[in-house]
Amino acid sequence: MLSRTRTVPAVRKDLALDMQKKNGKKGMIDHGTPKKGRTEKEGLCEEQDGEEETKVTYSIDRDCKNGHAACGNCCLVLKRACAYCSESIGDIRCRPLEALLATMSSPCNFRGNGCMQTVAYCDKRSHEESCPYAPCHCPFKGCSYHGLLLHRHVHDEHAKSTVTTMGSLRSTTVILDRREPFHVILHRGGSRVFLLLNGGDVLSGRSLSLVSVGPPPPANSKILYKIAVTSDERSEFALSAAGDVPCVRQLQFFEAKSFLFVPDDFWGSSGTVCVSVSVHV
Repeated sequence: MLSRTRTVPAVRKDLALDMQKKNGKKGMIDHGTPKKGRTEKEGLCEEQDGEEETKVTYSIDRDCKNGHAACGNCCLVLKRACAYCSESIGDIRCRPLEALLATMSSPCNFRGNGCMQTVAYCDKRSHEESCPYAPCHCPFKGCSYHGLLLHRHVHDEHAKSTVTTMGSLRSTTVILDRREPFHVILHRGGSRVFLLLNGGDVLSGRSLSLVSVGPPPPANSKILYKIAVTSDERSEFALSAAGDVPCVRQLQFFEAKSFLFVPDDFWGSSGTVCVSVSVHV
């Protein structure tokens, strides 16, 4: 009687080895064992205030041999060294992983403030930038308030000398001191908090601009402003500027893209100017 033997696995193994030799690859590849001295937590992109990166960097062949993926933010933080095996990470996008992320959704980060929307992963950043439930930070130095009632907080808690209330006509006049970094303008009957910024980042003068601390207006609409500056000692001259009011959640790190230049001699001996502010919401 002849005995039967199973030779198929051996044939498959030989074929696999031949293919690996043709492709120039080794027979053993490590697919995920982290080296000592680097923890897996270092390579994971944890959610930080809606700042997820949806474009995924994928490392293969000449970069990370083990095929580990990392988001763009993690690549910069880790200085392009794979968090799992320390191989170099390249700039090749992982399309399959991006497609997977596009099918995912999650609640808005500001659900605790009242937003009940669930948004697609790829749309989460844009949603949270315009979400009306995102908290706003108080611009006054040393104040830690951040919440949804910034208008009421500024009105009740901060010095009236640096706060002006704008009436229903949405225009007001402010006496601005040269040493004042900003002057707050509150929209009466509304929730808008405007800051008349007085920057010292230009030579031989000051830069005046307007910004709103709060959510942006509805889609396809803008907040328009006009400011005019006059001086008691140079009443025959007037400076003016107009444009769109940018909206931010906090003043820190904000840089005005456009401003009105007010030269040093315009401030006079008193160090003040008269600023007329008009806003169209």
